[in-house]
Amino acid sequence: MAYNSFLKLNRSSFSHFNLNSNFLNNDMVQNREFSPQELAMNCSLNKDHFYFLYSIFKGNQHSLDTLYLLIIKFLFRDRLIFYTDGSLSMDGTNKSIMGTAWVEVSSPVNDTFQCSTAHLLSSTKAEVLAILTAIIAAPIYCHVTIHTDSKNAIDTFNKTGCTNLSQRRIMKLNNFSLWILIHRLIKTKSLRVELLKVKAHSGQSYNDKADRLAKDACSNPPIFLAISHYSQAPIMVPTLANYGPLDKNIRKYLQRITNLHTFKKLLRTKALSPLFGPTLEQFDLINWELTKDWIAQSCDGSVYSAANDRHTGFKIKNLGHILPTVDKQRLYYPKLYPDSPTNCILCNSTAASNTHWGLCHQHHADRLADYKECLSVLIKALETYKEIATAPSAQIAVSTFPLSCFDLEHNSSFYLLLHNAVPNSLSDVIARFIRSRKVKSLVMNTFLSAFMDNIIRKYWRKYALAYKQWEKSLHITKRDK
Repeated sequence: MAYNSFLKLNRSSFSHFNLNSNFLNNDMVQNREFSPQELAMNCSLNKDHFYFLYSIFKGNQHSLDTLYLLIIKFLFRDRLIFYTDGSLSMDGTNKSIMGTAWVEVSSPVNDTFQCSTAHLLSSTKAEVLAILTAIIAAPIYCHVTIHTDSKNAIDTFNKTGCTNLSQRRIMKLNNFSLWILIHRLIKTKSLRVELLKVKAHSGQSYNDKADRLAKDACSNPPIFLAISHYSQAPIMVPTLANYGPLDKNIRKYLQRITNLHTFKKLLRTKALSPLFGPTLEQFDLINWELTKDWIAQSCDGSVYSAANDRHTGFKIKNLGHILPTVDKQRLYYPKLYPDSPTNCILCNSTAASNTHWGLCHQHHADRLADYKECLSVLIKALETYKEIATAPSAQIAVSTFPLSCFDLEHNSSFYLLLHNAVPNSLSDVIARFIRSRKVKSLVMNTFLSAFMDNIIRKYWRKYALAYKQWEKSLHITKRDK
C-alpha cells in the first residue's frame, strides 16, 4: 500500500517510461533471421524460448538492444573473459539507482556493456546483475571467466551452485531471483563459469574501466527483471505491487514492515508523551535502534535468567512510564488508595508520577554528583577506546554536548537516560571517537550500566522504600491487592 501510494506521487525516477513495452514488436528482433543452429547457440535470441532476452528484462530498450547485438557478436566464441562491476547511486528515495557494467577482454576489441536498474537497491545486486548479463551474452559450451571485486558475489555464487541447496534455503538469500536465473542459464547452455576476485581500485585497467562504466550507467533509464521467467518455476515468487520479484528473505522483509507498524502504534502511546513532548517535538532526540539494544542488554551475561527478566522488565516499565508510582497504583486499585491527589512521598511538593520520581528535589545534590561521576565514566571509556585520531579531548567533547547541562530538571538528554531511552546526543558524542559498531556498543553499555546503577536504581530504590512505608501507614498489603 505504501509503495503504490509512493508511485502515485509521480516522483519515481523510473516513472517516465512504460514498463509494459512490447519488445516483440522491436524492429531489431523482427528483422533478424537466424538458422536453427544459431538459435541453439544462445537461447536468449530465440523468441520462442523461455530465456529470450526481452522476456527476461523490461525497460530501457537501448540497453537491451546493445546486449542483443553483443549476444550475436559472441555467438561462435568458445572463450569469454569479463571484468564486471556495479555501482549504487543514492540521491534520496526517489532518485536512487544502481549501475552495472562489464568489459570483455578476450579479443583485441574490448566490447563493453552498461545498464542500470532501480528495484530493491543494493550494491551487491548491481554486481550480480553484471554477472547475469555476462552469462546471458555467452553462447553454449563457452568457457566464461568473470573477474569481480565483490567477494560477497563470489561466495554467494559458490553457495547457490551447490546441488544440495534446497529451494527454501535459496529463497532466503538476497537477490535469489538473479542467482536462480544465473544457474539455470549456466545449466541450459552447458557453460563452464569461474569467478575470480580482483582488488577494487587497485589500478587494474579493465576493472577501473568497468567501474567507470557502472558509475556512468547510473544516469541511464533502468531495466527491470521481468516476472514472466518464473512462470515455469515450481515455486511461488512474491512480488512487490506486481512490479518485480521480491528477491529478499521474505520473513526479514516483512519483519521490517511489521516493525514500522508497531513503531507507529508506539508513537501514539499516551504513556510515552513525556518522552516525546505534547507535539512529538522531542521524537528525534531519541536513538531508537540503540534504545532497543540497551533494553535487550543482559544484566548478567546470560540469555535467560530470573534476574535478567526482572532487569529487562524494569527497563521496559521505566521507558513506558508505568512504574508503580502512587498515581498508577490508584488506577490499578481504586478501592485501596485515596481519591485525593497524592504528592511525592519524599518531597511532598509535587504530585507523585513516573515523570517526577527521578527528578525529586529530595536528592538534588546527590543526583548531580552521581551524574558527574557517570559522565567521567563515559569520558574515560572514550579515551580508552578512541579510534579516530583527529577527535578532540573527550573532556571537551562531552562538555560541549547537551549531556553536560547540569540543570538536570531541564536537561532533556538526562530525562531520556533516566527512563532508559538512548538520546542522540550520546550516540553523536561516541561517534566522534569510535567507528566500530561493536566498540560503540561497548562504550555505550559501559556508560548506561553506570547510569543504571548509580542513578536509576539508586533513586528508584529510595522512592520504593518510602512508598512501602507509606503503604504500611494505610494498612495496604499484598494480600489486599
